[in-house]
Amino acid sequence: MNIRKPADYSQMLSALDQIMAVDLPQMELYTEIGRLVCARPEKGAAVMAAEYLSTRYPDATGFSLRNLRRMRLFCQTYADAPEVLQQAMESGWTQNVAILEAELTVSEKAWYIQAVR
Repeated sequence: MNIRKPADYSQMLSALDQIMAVDLPQMELYTEIGRLVCARPEKGAAVMAAEYLSTRYPDATGFSLRNLRRMRLFCQTYADAPEVLQQAMESGWTQNVAILEAELTVSEKAWYIQAVR
């Protein structure tokens, strides 16, 4: 049974509201959300963010738990490769997910990102 440990997510939720208030392109929005979730040490941060976004913004799409985990993975994968992150942000989310979920090194991912562009 999964039992949530108490954690204060108020700062993360407030930051999510600030990000959602700005009209960002999809890739920038997903990257910023991924950074927020990455900044939290708890495993439940993606779960909390997905629940919050789905409840608070019911008309918005793309905020499933699976997608929030992908946003976190996107930021973690390219954390040490800002030039690859910048190139990835010029592609669409669907292409990035396909590249991200493939078992490739960051340099191999960079090659595929270039090929998509």
